[in-house]
Amino acid sequence: MTEDKKSEILKEFDPFNQLEPTKNGNPDKDVVYQKDDAVKAVAGETNTDISAQERGDEEPFYDFQLFIKQLQTPGADPLVKYTKSFLRNFLAQRLLWTVSEEIKLINDFKTFIYDKFTLYEPFKSLDNSKTRNAKEGMEKLIMGKLYFRCFSPSLYEILKKTLDDEHMKDLNDDDTLLEKIKHYRFISPVMLDIPDTMPDARLNKFVHLASTELGKINRFKSPRDKMVCVLNASKVIFGLLKHTKLEQNGADSFIPVLIYCILKGQVRYLVSNVNYIERFRSSDFIRGEEEYYLSSLQAAVNFIINLTESSLTIEDRKGFEEEYQRNLKQIAEEKEEEEKKKQLEVPDDLQSNGALLKPLDEVTNIVISKFNELFSPIGEPTQEETLKSEQSSKEEDVSLLIKKIEENERRDTLKTLQNMFPDMEPSLIEDVCIAKKSRIGPCVDALLSLSE
Repeated sequence: MTEDKKSEILKEFDPFNQLEPTKNGNPDKDVVYQKDDAVKAVAGETNTDISAQERGDEEPFYDFQLFIKQLQTPGADPLVKYTKSFLRNFLAQRLLWTVSEEIKLINDFKTFIYDKFTLYEPFKSLDNSKTRNAKEGMEKLIMGKLYFRCFSPSLYEILKKTLDDEHMKDLNDDDTLLEKIKHYRFISPVMLDIPDTMPDARLNKFVHLASTELGKINRFKSPRDKMVCVLNASKVIFGLLKHTKLEQNGADSFIPVLIYCILKGQVRYLVSNVNYIERFRSSDFIRGEEEYYLSSLQAAVNFIINLTESSLTIEDRKGFEEEYQRNLKQIAEEKEEEEKKKQLEVPDDLQSNGALLKPLDEVTNIVISKFNELFSPIGEPTQEETLKSEQSSKEEDVSLLIKKIEENERRDTLKTLQNMFPDMEPSLIEDVCIAKKSRIGPCVDALLSLSE
């Protein structure tokens, strides 16, 4: 993504720029965050007013299970064959593709298969929202199958050898980011020019929630699901800024809080995740708020990678240096403790693929496994009679699993929100969760409005 393209999108869709007009009809302008040139790029100015739908307040229709059912219909057999052939060739022809080759191969196939949607039922009769859902579903399906060959940390875990330059840069930047996060994890909000406008306890709750949402990014394989984690974390931060009356400062407020959340959250493989989203999320789907928040995350990550003492606002230099040295000593002690634990652990080759390779995206993996005969890279023949006789029970199993996962997420979200808003009636919080379908960003936004 070019800087010009970023600036154009950011100017139009910066949610902080949608301000009330002043008496002369012009909205207030953003204060540019001066800490880093990369951060300045997300502080665009605009007089444009956009609708709620364009801002992404209403999520587009999305149902992966529906797409799988559509793909099972007899009319979609050619699409299944095309998909199986592509996956088989991608996985069998080479163990290692370069990043550029991956992007070209996957984008070319998506363009090809999306065009075929117009030729075969049930896809050719779908309306625009259902067609978009089918495209989203296909992206999720193929990236679920190719994840361990395209996501740099997992690819390295499998091959155990040096990768191409771009994959290796992901890994090196991941290490650099994590090292910087550890070195500067002790810094206070004021060092990032975050105004002291609310009690530390409440600020920490919001920061913890945003960090937790961002940390979920490693649970998922599809670019869309990873992007949802970025959106949820960003909307929690935006809700915090609205509550503290700082949203009018735009990126000047948002970026420092996002940086603070990353420092406190210590999310692994964050650079690789951001790059994976940008490489394999269809460009038609990264627009508006998605592109704004993804670019904001890129800017925050770049700031931390290049972070030095001179990047911060520090009043007591001597005290800062003492705290920095204490933190370095603590890091060394933690590393020594980790080494001792590793010596007592079962070797990776005796475990089930290691933490990186565990299928954490439960719904996607179960759905795909239930219909694995359709998408097996090995290309084994499918017995139609067997498929038909088992289809009903499989669909029931998947539906029950989805309901179970959704209920667990609903309970977790409800508990988190009750801890964040202890003075609010639990029944009211639950009503908001139901109304907002337990989506953490909209829930926080609504509860903040009610608490004012």
